[in-house]
Amino acid sequence: MEEFKLNYNSKTLGLSERTFRLVLSAVMIGLATVLSLFHPWPSMPLGGSVTLCSMLPILLIGYRYGVRWGLFTGFVYALIQLLIDAGKVLSWGMTPTAVVASFIFDYLVAFTVLGLAGIYGKGFVRYLFGMTTAVALRFASHFISGVTAYASFLPDQWKGNLWLYSLIYNGAYLLPDLLICLVVGAIAYKSLKKYIEA
Repeated sequence: MEEFKLNYNSKTLGLSERTFRLVLSAVMIGLATVLSLFHPWPSMPLGGSVTLCSMLPILLIGYRYGVRWGLFTGFVYALIQLLIDAGKVLSWGMTPTAVVASFIFDYLVAFTVLGLAGIYGKGFVRYLFGMTTAVALRFASHFISGVTAYASFLPDQWKGNLWLYSLIYNGAYLLPDLLICLVVGAIAYKSLKKYIEA
């Protein structure tokens, strides 16, 4: 009996490359959105949580299709995350300026930059460095939000240490999230290589 092998690409599915890219990106955005709703550990009090590898689907699209398409995919994902969390952010009693800053840096910029995972090109080491760079840029965006939009929420014991607080707060969930993505991404690389380096 002939072994059945899955080989999903534009030719075998009878799709144009453009249509296949749109479909694949939509599926990965959907997967990332679903994964972002699962939190193995408690969420941070003002947003942010360790998820079940929710960044990886966007990182993979960025790696496969490069910076321009990666940023577009990341931006669409950012809009979805913003729509999911907008009510929660608005309920915290922030000033209008702080809300706008949070929307920009915690959502629009933070999730869009995940699409930069392919910035270094192809190859395993570049794959890992690309993911690390993209998540580091996401961290930088959350960090900026922490020292601007959320400055008024600084706990009393951290007065005078706003920058350090934002560093620790955002690192507390993004570092584990990055490590999960790197481990799962590294393990999956061999089996995914022919798809993500097409």
